[in-house]
Amino acid sequence: MSSSHNEPPDSQTASETDPEQADLVLQGRVAIGAALVGVAVTLAALAAFVWRLLPDVGYWDTGIFQAAPPVLGLTHPTGYPTYLLLGWLWTHLFPFGSSAFKLNLLTAIAGSLGVGMAYMLARRIGAGTLAAAAGALTLGTMATYWRTAVRADPHPLHVFLALAVVALLLAWDRRRDARFLVGAAFLFGLSMGNHALTAMLVPGIGVFVLTARPSLFRQPRAIVVAALALLAALAVYAYIPLRAAANPPIHYDYAPTTWPLFWRYVLGQDFAGGMGFLGAAGPGLAIRSFGDFAAHTAEALTAQVAIGLVWLGLLGLATLLQRRQWRIAWLLVATGGLTLYARLTYANGDLERYALFPIAVLAVLAALGAQSVWDQATGDEPVAERVPGDRPTMGRRILRQVPGALLAVPIILVVLNNGHVAVVSARCFVDAVEAQVPTRAYIVSWWSMSTPIWYAQSVEGARPDIVVINADSTAPDEIARVWPEGRPIYLIELSGAIERVREAGYTLEADRFCGVDAWRVTAIPEGA
Repeated sequence: MSSSHNEPPDSQTASETDPEQADLVLQGRVAIGAALVGVAVTLAALAAFVWRLLPDVGYWDTGIFQAAPPVLGLTHPTGYPTYLLLGWLWTHLFPFGSSAFKLNLLTAIAGSLGVGMAYMLARRIGAGTLAAAAGALTLGTMATYWRTAVRADPHPLHVFLALAVVALLLAWDRRRDARFLVGAAFLFGLSMGNHALTAMLVPGIGVFVLTARPSLFRQPRAIVVAALALLAALAVYAYIPLRAAANPPIHYDYAPTTWPLFWRYVLGQDFAGGMGFLGAAGPGLAIRSFGDFAAHTAEALTAQVAIGLVWLGLLGLATLLQRRQWRIAWLLVATGGLTLYARLTYANGDLERYALFPIAVLAVLAALGAQSVWDQATGDEPVAERVPGDRPTMGRRILRQVPGALLAVPIILVVLNNGHVAVVSARCFVDAVEAQVPTRAYIVSWWSMSTPIWYAQSVEGARPDIVVINADSTAPDEIARVWPEGRPIYLIELSGAIERVREAGYTLEADRFCGVDAWRVTAIPEGA
């Protein structure tokens, strides 16, 4: 008897005979392919950041964000407890390099995850794989983002957490699963503990949640669980008063151990004078500041890419509105727009970092806009509306890859920006201070130069005999206060304060610490 009698009458596989099964297989393959591209985008961003990673201690805020986490210290307001606790855990678990290097690497990882999350969010709102990859990598190779991601800094982590909150809210709206809402609440709390700028997301999120599920108020269990998740994450703020009471080696000018001081600290009330968004003058200030912001953005992206990103972003927004996805449009525009408003109306240091999340939102919308333009030009159906089982012709398959030409944009930005994103190391300066400053000296400095010395003292245990006084405008008063002790006094990079010190009658002797200007006080005016 022939063995053929034992074979099934039809040798076709189940997926070939069952259209629904074939669709599921195809959907799975598409999802896996998109996920792999997302991993590739994240790793590409990480490679770029590691390539230009600051290898050691840095100046300015970088120094304090390297000094505080390893010793469980405190930074300047608003505290950043999520970053501090995560940084402490990372420096104790990751086995290679100095604490400064580890925290620089942690920021690079957070920055690459932010790029990957921008890709995922672009895919979620309807951009194709290649268009989403191009938009996300354009964000990552923008000079401001790239430069911030190569040094210890909480802003790249803020971008990742804020985008993740938005993505979870969209998943909750789509799948009607309360677990996504709980996850979004928890990540929002952690994001608040990482950077107070997260508070600017509240109006956008609030309107989105209430309009997406008006019946939510009739679901007390979901509300309670989400609220508990939020409170659990916000509990990181307990670190601030608890650690302040222990007098950590790195701390701010005052210890936030009482309720008034705690709120002053976490709300950044010491900087309230520069927070124009809190007052009626905010809109006018935002308008006046917009030109400088646009110029910085054009410099970081090139003018052509910046204009193209805005144009495509507006098209992406129009696409969402055309599809009646106004809640998604609101969530993106409101969260990104209010954060940008805070940046435009706040007077402080390197504020371009405050605009990274709005630019990430713009990159997400631009990816959708680019996809929409190509779909319109080719007559192709939108990515979000394609039937999984539909098998396009070979010509159309090729055409669908053309949006990948946008990947040339981040490649061009890599070429243009890679030489401008390196951050100067403070190692030579710190070593010079350790070698040249006499025993038991006072150093009167300002924030940028004080922080790397604090890192060397608190983390590396170097020169504990030196006392660093962080001052600028009050430098003459600080000199007069410590002069009677008879200890050497050095002034380091105090800019305009040096002239005020000389005008007050102090005698200074010039010195240099690895190219950094310094002066030793040799005499003070009589009667001082």
